[in-house]
Amino acid sequence: MTLPASVTPPTKADRELLAFANSAEFAARDLYAVAASLALFNDDERAMLVGFHDHHRAAGQSLAGIVGALATNVRSDAVYNAFRGRLQGTDKNAVLDALRELENTLASTHLSLVGALEGSEGAALVASILNIEARQSVALAILTGRVLDDALTNSAVALSPVVGS
Repeated sequence: MTLPASVTPPTKADRELLAFANSAEFAARDLYAVAASLALFNDDERAMLVGFHDHHRAAGQSLAGIVGALATNVRSDAVYNAFRGRLQGTDKNAVLDALRELENTLASTHLSLVGALEGSEGAALVASILNIEARQSVALAILTGRVLDDALTNSAVALSPVVGS
């Protein structure tokens, strides 16, 4: 493996892709706020959900730091609305499964972005974020009682980035 001679900044096209990731991370942050407010969870589970909320907030903020003025720092309503309806009811495992699907979707999305980004600075940041999301997915799966092989499987489809012109 050959390492780049220096860190390369994101191109304009990279910044548009990273801005999309920024909005997806803020959607996840808001979804975890909804989940943490549900009466389904005990204090330990709620603390984990708040921690995952904070991870997504930090990821969104980190992406904004690279993106600059293109970062909206506003959630993607498309991502939020795709999962919001599943964060209700009395079935704790169903809510956790929805959050696991969210994490897997974001991990798949970020993995696709790593391959599309030209600058190494943005690619390295996105790779570090997807690692955390993959781990969070496994934690959610184990909390619902899934076996390890199932917990480690990600069949989620990556989101299609919506970028400006």
